[in-house]
Amino acid sequence: MGKPGRRSLVLHSPHLPGIPLDLRAIKAFTTHARAPAQALNSFLLESGTAVATLLTDPAIRIMKKIEAIIKPFKLEEVKEALAEVNVQGMTVTEVKGFGRQKGHTEIYRGSEYTVDFLPKVKIEIVVNDEDSAKVAEAIVKSANTGKIGDGKVFVSSVEEAIRIRTGETGAEAVNVS
Repeated sequence: MGKPGRRSLVLHSPHLPGIPLDLRAIKAFTTHARAPAQALNSFLLESGTAVATLLTDPAIRIMKKIEAIIKPFKLEEVKEALAEVNVQGMTVTEVKGFGRQKGHTEIYRGSEYTVDFLPKVKIEIVVNDEDSAKVAEAIVKSANTGKIGDGKVFVSSVEEAIRIRTGETGAEAVNVS
């Protein structure tokens, strides 16, 4: 049924009579569906109370991880744009990679060298689901140069977060309001 201490719900439905289901499992199932609302409705069928609890319980709020690969000189601009949308923290890593840009050639001391992997910066941020669109938009607007190699933004679901110092979990662990 789920890990001890996780919240469960007993559904009273002719299709799923009295089966205890872990609320986080239901939410994760519906999050990964192409149409979450329809998936939730078909999954819970006639349990209106369960739907209301599932969607409003702050203890089981969905969080999103936003990963952005950008040009290094755009980092400060992106950081300022994220501060404007109240992002409280981020992880920044220097990375190398290539996409359509496929590197470039440089001439050093008269010899031509191919540089396959270009320096980029990877930004990782965890926010609540409601804020993910505005955070992603802030990154896209501030990192855009209009040229090839501007980067990508990836958004994925985060099942759990734990603050090591205090043991806080979920949204409280990442200071999500």
